[in-house]
Amino acid sequence: MKSDAYLIKWLKAKKFDVNEAKEALDKTLVWRKETGADNLPYEDFSKLDKGYPIDFTVRDTSGRPVILIPFNDWNVRRKALEGKVVSDLGRRMDFIEENAAQLTYNLTGDSTSMLIADLNGFSLTKHSCIGCIPFYLNFVRHHELHYPYSLYKLYGINAPAVVLPIIRLVTPLMTESTRDAFHIFGYDREEFRKNVLETIAPENLPFRYGGTKTAKLGKDKMKLLAVN
Repeated sequence: MKSDAYLIKWLKAKKFDVNEAKEALDKTLVWRKETGADNLPYEDFSKLDKGYPIDFTVRDTSGRPVILIPFNDWNVRRKALEGKVVSDLGRRMDFIEENAAQLTYNLTGDSTSMLIADLNGFSLTKHSCIGCIPFYLNFVRHHELHYPYSLYKLYGINAPAVVLPIIRLVTPLMTESTRDAFHIFGYDREEFRKNVLETIAPENLPFRYGGTKTAKLGKDKMKLLAVN
């Protein structure tokens, strides 16, 4: 986290205003200490692995990590009813961000990653209930505050129309760089496939995400390569 590439992110986020960049970085360092962010890759998330799966095993053609999230499997409403939508799922998203940050530094040095979320099955009851809203707000806020300029691309694929209100809600919270990286596609497989496969070999990407790999996410054990 002490690389020049990491520090440049903060300068870019604050339009190269050194004082503002230093202030933002200082606040994040305090947040990291208070939340134990350095230990996130080693934290035990076994209780969430089955119901809220993530795949860190894919790489693009440059070696950049590609994080896959089968969002239909994520029952956000359940955690909202438990009162844990931020404490559990917010922490889960910080875990994704931290692993991605470490992987990008370890593998490519360019400190950006790609995230693809399969939104097929996204529903009003399971994903966009009133109690679910803090999850999305928390994710975008944490990303912008603590992981600026870390996304190469963020793709949402197989997105139904019911996801649009959430998109409209969180987009104003995004910086220009995040908005530029953010792309939503409907059910036209060829359309999202054309974009996703620009930098990923199809044989390395599971079929549901536009590739030709037949193994389904969730059947293989999730590999947390950032801690190896």
